[in-house]
Amino acid sequence: MFFNEKGEEILAALSGNVISITDVESPIFAGKVVGDGVAIVPYDGLAVAPISGVVSFVGEQKHTYGITGFDGTEVLIHLGIGTVELKGEGFTPYVQKGDRVNAGDPICNVNWNLVKERNLDITSPVVITSGSMEKIKRLTVLQGLAQAGKTACMRYVPVKK
Repeated sequence: MFFNEKGEEILAALSGNVISITDVESPIFAGKVVGDGVAIVPYDGLAVAPISGVVSFVGEQKHTYGITGFDGTEVLIHLGIGTVELKGEGFTPYVQKGDRVNAGDPICNVNWNLVKERNLDITSPVVITSGSMEKIKRLTVLQGLAQAGKTACMRYVPVKK
């Protein structure tokens, strides 16, 4: 509970089941090396911006997206685990670096059937990057079923300046 502090929401980037980042089958994400957050086991392929801001990067293999919010917080969306192996196959990006997005705007469509056919994990981490975590006083994760762009999966309280 935030009491008198207003928390900022981060929406689910995918529709599906939101789980703890520590339950991801990747030591880099589970160990919070990249940052802290959640992972989503998606039930459809539309990925959306979890916050409003600017697209700070699109991975060369089209499976990772960074969005920097207007308060400077950067959120990473990593579509699947090991999906770098697909070399962009199965990913249809809708944004490029430098684009402004609103929370809920489509950023990519993923062919999860292809990902599964290649025996890769569809679990998709959504994390506040480690560089942004030092600006966060408190992070609360919200688990369970979520709808992309509509359901909050995290809330954070920034450090007061």
